[in-house]
Amino acid sequence: MKIIVPLQAGGSADIGTRLITHSLQHRLKQPVIVDNKPGGSFVIGMQALAMAPADGHTLISINTGMVASQVTMKRYDMLKSLALVTQYSKTPTLFVVPAQSRFKTFAELIAFAKKNPGKLNFGSVGTGGLEHLWVTMLGRSTGAEFTHIPFKGMPDAITALAQGELDFVPCVMSSALPFVQKGMLRALCVLSDERSSFLPDLASMKEQGVNVPPMEFWSGLAVRRGTPLPVIEQLRQEIVKVMAEPDMKLRMDERGATIVTSANSDNFSDLLKADWSWMNKVAQEAGVRAEIAG
Repeated sequence: MKIIVPLQAGGSADIGTRLITHSLQHRLKQPVIVDNKPGGSFVIGMQALAMAPADGHTLISINTGMVASQVTMKRYDMLKSLALVTQYSKTPTLFVVPAQSRFKTFAELIAFAKKNPGKLNFGSVGTGGLEHLWVTMLGRSTGAEFTHIPFKGMPDAITALAQGELDFVPCVMSSALPFVQKGMLRALCVLSDERSSFLPDLASMKEQGVNVPPMEFWSGLAVRRGTPLPVIEQLRQEIVKVMAEPDMKLRMDERGATIVTSANSDNFSDLLKADWSWMNKVAQEAGVRAEIAG
């Protein structure tokens, strides 16, 4: 059995997948390997899955970023190509500003941006990426207007933010938290409807009076469409058991991720469809096309 990771080794998706394969092979008593297939903005990984038999022995790691890539590049269709197995985690996102920023709350920043169109700039990992789509949606929903500055990767954007070259960045908690803890950045809110257990004193976006779809990074597993339903359900049950192991919670906590599994494949499908819906709407209405390298 193998799990395709459509990204380079060493990243968050790769690490999370390797944690699962380590426990899964002991539970199934058979080898489970990780097969990294980076490139083409997830296309190479999707192609590798399409060439594998639909027997449940080849899975693929999927995440929120793949949905953004799909709606802006249109090189694949996750719902038509994949049979979803289960979500296994979600990682909250922080809305961070430089430590010296004039803004003390998320609502305060939005109010300023509405009165001063385009004056505030933000960084992302590229045009058409999740961060870009989400901030575009935020602006269209609140009547604010922001200036987008794309970077090659989130570390570069965070560094620019800490140096005061940007006004804000929406960033996965695991990347932003060390800078917040060192006093180099200030988190204005969690971009979710609820507070995060990792920063319980930090207000949620909803508490700040902004009611738009949350920006959360979820991760999950899928197989090729056409895989028998009993096989998919067996895989789901095994992965749910893996994620329930005490050591797995500790390892996920270290990465700032929360374990979330799907009660059934339809439950996971609803999550993907909801994200696709708002991302596709934003991309269509704002005319966003991807310019993401790789």
